[in-house]
Amino acid sequence: MSAWFVGIDVGAENVKLVAIERRGAGVGIAAQHEAAHHKDPESTVRALLGRLGGQPIAGVAATGLLARILRMEKVPTKAALRRGARAVHPELPALTVVSIGGHGFSVLELGARGEEWFQQNSRCSQGTGNFLSQLVWRFGLTVEEASELCDHAEASPLSGRCPVILKTDMTHLANKGEDKARILAGLYDAVCENVLTLVRSRLAPREVVLTGGVTRSARVRRTIAKWLEQRGMSLAASRPEDGWLEAIGAATHAMDHECGMPASDQLFVRTSATQLEAVPSLRESLARVHRLAAGSLGGEASAVYLGLDIGSTGSKAVAVDASGGRPVWEAYLNTEGAPVTAAQRLMERWLQGELAQAKVLGFGVTGSGREVVGSLLRTCYGDERVFVMNEIAAHARGATSIDPEVDTIFEIGGQDAKYIRLEGGRVIDAAMNEACSAGTGSFIAEQGAKFEGVGDDVRKLGELALRAESGVSLGQH
Repeated sequence: MSAWFVGIDVGAENVKLVAIERRGAGVGIAAQHEAAHHKDPESTVRALLGRLGGQPIAGVAATGLLARILRMEKVPTKAALRRGARAVHPELPALTVVSIGGHGFSVLELGARGEEWFQQNSRCSQGTGNFLSQLVWRFGLTVEEASELCDHAEASPLSGRCPVILKTDMTHLANKGEDKARILAGLYDAVCENVLTLVRSRLAPREVVLTGGVTRSARVRRTIAKWLEQRGMSLAASRPEDGWLEAIGAATHAMDHECGMPASDQLFVRTSATQLEAVPSLRESLARVHRLAAGSLGGEASAVYLGLDIGSTGSKAVAVDASGGRPVWEAYLNTEGAPVTAAQRLMERWLQGELAQAKVLGFGVTGSGREVVGSLLRTCYGDERVFVMNEIAAHARGATSIDPEVDTIFEIGGQDAKYIRLEGGRVIDAAMNEACSAGTGSFIAEQGAKFEGVGDDVRKLGELALRAESGVSLGQH
């Protein structure tokens, strides 16, 4: 039984493990395994090693963003990419490797005489797989589903700019009724546009190899191939091993440098030596929070007013009794990038409810989709029965209807965060986040979905946070 050499790529989202063995004068892949680690890379690495079936391991090396957790030889990303590309594509003396992974993208140029050039993205996430999955999630899709939907669609024009601006552009297009497939096609093309800014088309080797999860998309591959062709470059024929270049590179490093295999109880670096800045527990502030009790809904109502809030990620509807303004019915659902459809579904719920026979005297519409939905309602019910309000005015009116003494409102919405100052029930000052998405509802939900057991229920994330004895300072980025 020949011994194997193992390379482990511990990325931001997944762990990839490749085992290679000597076969005559060459080297062959004996096993390869991949799994999402859901913020628990240690358990995932142990599970993947267990799938090797007790095969003797002569050496092991690690690479990737989270390789620091492993007590073994570390291979920098650049070196792992170089080794992997040379091993998988020995027929190309010079090549350019474009990698688009979960939390980063990079370009590595490998010259025929050993010269190299390497460039990777800055801190901005635009163009990464994580960024892509966050945006398609807003449409209720996985990356694979979105890729298939937009595969041959004509793209809506979207610029590969700041992620938050791109989110806003996508929301505005959806609110105008733009086809979902066209918006997603524009998103995928914008991701390619951002990544390709790193490719030096006049200096880089002409043959290009793609690696990373995002490059599995047929549209991404075609878009990049077309861009390369226009500049006298070409996309090399893909191979199944292209998605495993870093892990393969780490395995060849282990083989060439005779890296040992740690004992099973010495595989991981203990975290006790890590010093992180602590912040007070959220629980310490709970005594200062007064949460208003939810009023009871339902009851008799012969006439009502309906309010619709069509947001970027969530849409709501409320019916209030026309005689006293008491809420008697409510509904909530995800917008999924289709504001008109969301409004129609909310109206269907109203018509299926117990108060459907009540007379609707008027409609109020707010949220990012207010214009398109308000226009449709006016077509159906006339201008005199439909009122369109911006979110700041709607927040002020809603808050003062609950407590006339309210003077400050903070809102954390799906797309933005707002501060509103009132005086005597009138808005005298307001502000909202300019660009960065940190602090918005969609940002919180997107981060929460990465934790095992949280899924798409952000309430579970809040429950977990409140259990902590203290927090960790993460900065302001």
